[in-house]
Amino acid sequence: MARKDLSTDYEKRSYSVVFLFAVAFLLAGAIWSLYDDNIKRRPWIAHQATFSSRQQDKLRAEIAAEKARLEQDPTYQQLQKDLTAARANFENGEQSRRVQQLEEELAKVTGAHNDFDIELRIQKSRLEQAWYEYEHALHQKHPTEEHKHEIAELEERKNQLQQGFDDTKARIAQIKAEIGEIQSEITNLEAKHEEMIGNVTRLEQRLTENTLTVAGMELPPVPGIRQVVLLEFDRNNYDQPVARVDRCTSCHAGIDKPGFEDEPNPYKTHPNRAVLLGEHPTDQFGCTPCHGGQGAAVNSVEQAHGEVKFWNDPLLKGDKLQSTCIGCHSNVKFLEGADAIAHGETLFEELGCHNCHLVQGYETLAKVGPNLTRIAAKVEPAWLTRWVSNPHQYRPNTRMPNFLFTPEQGEAIAAFLLATTKESGEQWLAERPLPAGVDANNSALVAQGKELVDSIGCRGCHGFEEGQSPARLGQNKDIAPNLSNIAEKTHGQWIYHWIKNPRMFSPDARMPSLRLSDEEATAITSFLLTLGAPKPDEQVAARLANAELVGQGEKLVRKFGCAGCHNVTGMEKETRIGVELTTFASKPLTELFFGDRTDIPHNWEDWTFHKIRSPRIYATERIEQVMPNFALEKEDIVALRHFLRSRRADKPAKPYRADIGIQAQREIEGGRVVARYNCAGCHVIEGKGGAIRALYTENPTFAPPILDGEGAKVQPDWFFKFVKAPYTLRPWLKLRMPTFHLSDQETRQVVDYFGALAGLENPYVHVDEQSIPTEHLQAAQTLVSPDYFSCFSCHQQGDKAPEGPMDGWAPDLAMAHERLNPDWIIDWIHNPQKIQPGTKMPSFYEETEEGQAAGGPDDVLGGDNEKQIEAIRDYLMVLHRVDQILAQRGVKADGTNAEEPAPAAGGTGEAAM
Repeated sequence: MARKDLSTDYEKRSYSVVFLFAVAFLLAGAIWSLYDDNIKRRPWIAHQATFSSRQQDKLRAEIAAEKARLEQDPTYQQLQKDLTAARANFENGEQSRRVQQLEEELAKVTGAHNDFDIELRIQKSRLEQAWYEYEHALHQKHPTEEHKHEIAELEERKNQLQQGFDDTKARIAQIKAEIGEIQSEITNLEAKHEEMIGNVTRLEQRLTENTLTVAGMELPPVPGIRQVVLLEFDRNNYDQPVARVDRCTSCHAGIDKPGFEDEPNPYKTHPNRAVLLGEHPTDQFGCTPCHGGQGAAVNSVEQAHGEVKFWNDPLLKGDKLQSTCIGCHSNVKFLEGADAIAHGETLFEELGCHNCHLVQGYETLAKVGPNLTRIAAKVEPAWLTRWVSNPHQYRPNTRMPNFLFTPEQGEAIAAFLLATTKESGEQWLAERPLPAGVDANNSALVAQGKELVDSIGCRGCHGFEEGQSPARLGQNKDIAPNLSNIAEKTHGQWIYHWIKNPRMFSPDARMPSLRLSDEEATAITSFLLTLGAPKPDEQVAARLANAELVGQGEKLVRKFGCAGCHNVTGMEKETRIGVELTTFASKPLTELFFGDRTDIPHNWEDWTFHKIRSPRIYATERIEQVMPNFALEKEDIVALRHFLRSRRADKPAKPYRADIGIQAQREIEGGRVVARYNCAGCHVIEGKGGAIRALYTENPTFAPPILDGEGAKVQPDWFFKFVKAPYTLRPWLKLRMPTFHLSDQETRQVVDYFGALAGLENPYVHVDEQSIPTEHLQAAQTLVSPDYFSCFSCHQQGDKAPEGPMDGWAPDLAMAHERLNPDWIIDWIHNPQKIQPGTKMPSFYEETEEGQAAGGPDDVLGGDNEKQIEAIRDYLMVLHRVDQILAQRGVKADGTNAEEPAPAAGGTGEAAM
């Protein structure tokens, strides 16, 4: 096509401006791409560089501080002076010249030794060849004299070379020893110097390992993606194992390094590092199994922490991350760092959440509410109506939730319960009349009842004044009912027979029997009847007899799932009414119904918190909700939410889970029995509980015994029998160990529980009396006598009681053979204060820093403390028949052998030893 403008020369037109802009654009694009790829999209590079710089600065500061400390250390200063002086004396004295001479001689002798070595090797080869030629000639029947002569000459030369080799070797060792002896002073001082600067050397080595030196410049190490691959950790939609990639330490470079606790994230050392990372090293477990988040993402904090849209597993912080503990650790009750999730699990079990909601692993737990199959014999009808309508009004700290019933609904439910139990209740009362002695107006009897209540152990579970709560569940729930107004609820006839034997009224009652006499039960009943006053309402009682009202009550009881927590007549086969919570934490947000609430953030955490705090908050005009209100405090709600957070569909693979061995299973099963019967109301168990001890601060010896380490202390056979049928161990105590009427299975679980806590694999004991040395029994008799330890001045011995006031008495040692574990006796005698701080038991054998016992008498068993302790142990194991055993062995009561005369008066009696 012809040009329109023939006057323009396009070949001479300049495009420099276009090229300039193009180059600038390409340069800007290159710079942007480098920035985006290396900085914006790889923040971990900057984090690693920053941490490396901080680590280097910290190491340099530690090196400088350690050097400064050494410079101020008089011992180090003197060592340097001694080393300098020793080196100077060596260099300027005769020793230096002698060493030089020896080193020159050593070089010559070493050369000669090497020559002998080479010649000897060659000679041995020649000798082997000569022997071969001799043996070949012999086999071929050729003359051998010449070969024999050659072998003899070679053997003689070999011996000469061997002698020279051995002589030079010995001389080398002699010269080196002489040099070492001359230099020993300096060598020893240098070794001490290296030991003192060892920390500096280690720090400098770490600095070298964390520093890249290029052209004389110290730079941070080359950054790189740091990742852990957890093989077969997760499972895909086809239930196939898949690996998980965890790159958290690419940014959190200091998470497993001590010394950076005060640094900001992501350079900070992990809190409680020794415990948490000591058991869960990041190179084996990564970080996401506990913390959640999106472990493979490294482009941004939001992505890595899973705080982005459609990611259902955001980072867990603070106590929230404890919710993952129970996925690997089946028993979290005593797991360090898992207090919040353990508290949440306890609340879940003790509040009865499992009675309405099915949760795998908690299906077989007992009902938490009292048995209602004889309720008509127990309560005043008007009170029952008020209680059902709002239990928190009568007892603010009750575990019974408020179903927000109207007064009409409360009457209907009460009518149903009373109607269905009227016959059984009347029969129970008819068989158990009220004793004539019960009298709330008898001040002396009431005072006696109050004294019994205060002394025999009732206050370990119950409060008797308004607001009093010795045994708490969480922040505001009573484990056992407060009895400050019990007379409003029930009557003397029921109280009397209930406290005599609770299981006669309710076969599954938690309340134990204190083995009260008729007189004691009468006094306590009289006292309890002074707490509150009946509030009968004849009109309410008349309305409750309405058959239509009874029918309405039955429907309400079924609808609201009362039979989940209580045994209700006619509803033995009712099922749970709540949704299953086994995988509740894995519910997607779309399945959480927020109703018409727009003021609550739409996430799992807030939905769950508000659901527990106000269970019907999401109800609408069309959608009814029936969950009751437990009126929990915020701390308990959060703990319960932690537990619910652990109910996930995905579980870590078996290699990553803690082994659920027989001991852990025993802790779980036995712990539930211990919690159900509130053993910690009286006893301290693993450092917790013992609420009743607050009443004995002035004299702790009158409080129930501390059960820390009980599994290691007592024999399981005795423990089983004692729990089944308790008897008096400490006669000076007014408190009584109750009879809980546990089943054999429950009793075994309690015994196994304490054994598991003590870490005993085999707690069973067999004492072979025949293997106990006679000298042990005789020595122990001396040690426990008034002349030495005077053990029976405090301890009972069968029917023999100690002298002095009862608060100074100690347990009966005649029972030791069936009650105490022999190994525990050894530990106890070694150091009673270590096992039970504050005990009155003296420490006759205090342990030294080296772990050796000290303090026993020198004239018994040669002063061997360990033998003395073993002798006392052996003696206690046969104390109930020690005289009989000694008599069988021909030892008289005075310690002499039967065939020997007794020592003369004034003798030492050493023959008895």
